[in-house]
Amino acid sequence: MIPVMILAGGGSTRFGSNKLLADLNGLPLVLHTPLRLKADGGFAVTLITCCEEVARLCADHGLSCLVSDACREGLSGSVRTAAESLMRRNISSAVFCSGDQPFLTADTMRAFYLAWQASGKGLGSCMAADRVTNPAIFSEPYFKELTALEGDTGGRAVLRVHEEDCFFYELKDPFETADIDLPQQLEEARKGKEKR
Repeated sequence: MIPVMILAGGGSTRFGSNKLLADLNGLPLVLHTPLRLKADGGFAVTLITCCEEVARLCADHGLSCLVSDACREGLSGSVRTAAESLMRRNISSAVFCSGDQPFLTADTMRAFYLAWQASGKGLGSCMAADRVTNPAIFSEPYFKELTALEGDTGGRAVLRVHEEDCFFYELKDPFETADIDLPQQLEEARKGKEKR
């Protein structure tokens, strides 16, 4: 199974409330991608959060969840929690994605991971319309560097330092990596203004 770490510990400062709990077509935003991956059966999904409501949703839907106060430190805390969990479990690589990306599909996640494996690189990143974006893949040699990040710095900092060891995967549908940061973006998604 493909390990997937979903970072769901953000403060949603631009949104004005916890966007991860906001309704998107009858389901909390944060659940769309993990439930899609769970239904596929080919992924081992873990959510990382400091939000008790997100943890309860995970329990209600049979999703693995790590609750950590480190998430309150910023993005680095969520990344560190994920990397430490992977090291404890001796997992050699994982896909990292954001909890506010509700449109990712299992087919794309699998194609990205398999293409990365075939590349022989230690890192992977998606590309959408010539722009580097999430999800990203980190292998075991880079987990320690992920645990050393501070503040609101994410794994992208590690990818930049080691770009020569990064496989870039061009997405067929860039919309899949769209994230929701603002209430207007959620409203557009609810109204079906974006392609599904």
